[in-house]
Amino acid sequence: MRRRIPWRKVLLATGAAAGLGALGFGTWYVLVREGILRYNKWDRRERGTLKVGDAAPDLALAGYGGGTVRLSELWRERPVMLVFGSCT
Repeated sequence: MRRRIPWRKVLLATGAAAGLGALGFGTWYVLVREGILRYNKWDRRERGTLKVGDAAPDLALAGYGGGTVRLSELWRERPVMLVFGSCT
């Protein structure tokens, strides 16, 4: 004798699991977008006070040769343009 599969219970459980997963993902997304949670350990976004046209802070940047270069040293020679982006 074959046992009947309770399809209504299976569909109800699947729908409940999908709904809870969607609710959890939506909550996580909102918390990351608002800055309450960080996306990952490399995420360093902060809400700051810099505005367009403000002077850049004097940073020490890693050079290709292994040393460091300060932005103030580069500014003395010529204008500097910083470009930030992803290479992935």
